[in-house]
Amino acid sequence: MDNVWVSSGSTTVEAMVNPIAAACAGDGLDSKFIPDTVYFLDNPGLGDALSDTKVLTRTLLEQYGVESPTIETGHIGHETDFQGIATHFQDAIAEAHDAAANVAVDVTPGRKFMSVIAFNAGMTYDVDHIFYFYLESSDYFSRIYPEIPRTAAKLYDFTEIL
Repeated sequence: MDNVWVSSGSTTVEAMVNPIAAACAGDGLDSKFIPDTVYFLDNPGLGDALSDTKVLTRTLLEQYGVESPTIETGHIGHETDFQGIATHFQDAIAEAHDAAANVAVDVTPGRKFMSVIAFNAGMTYDVDHIFYFYLESSDYFSRIYPEIPRTAAKLYDFTEIL
C-alpha cells in the first residue's frame, strides 16, 4: 500500500522537510511513515524554497528505499487563496483514498490559516495521520533534521491525540 503525504509550502526548507524526515525515521511514532507520494503547495511568496525542498525530499525518500518518489506541486496565485488551499488538500486526499493509500496531512509548514485548513481537511476527510513537527526551542529554527538533537524535537500525530 502506498503512503501519501500532503502539505502546504513555506519560505523555509526545514519546515517542509523536517516533518517528512522525522516520519521516515519514525521519531515519536509507533511505526515509520515513509511516503511514496508527496504533495506540496506553491505560491508566489515562497521563492526558491520549494524547489530546494523538492530536491531534498526526493533524496531523503530514495535513502529510505522509495525508488521513484512522486512529488506533486499544487499552485495558488496568492497565499490568501483560501479556496485554492482547501482544494489542494481535498483533491490530494481524495486521490489518495481512491488509490487506497495511507494518507498523512502535515500541518507544520505554512501560515497559520494554511495549517488550520490542512487540519480541517485531515479531520473532515478522515486521513490516517495529521502530523505536526514540534521544536522545543527556537534555537533549532533553520536547522535540518539530522542536526537537531532527538530530545529537542518531536513529531506529533494529532489523530492519536484527539
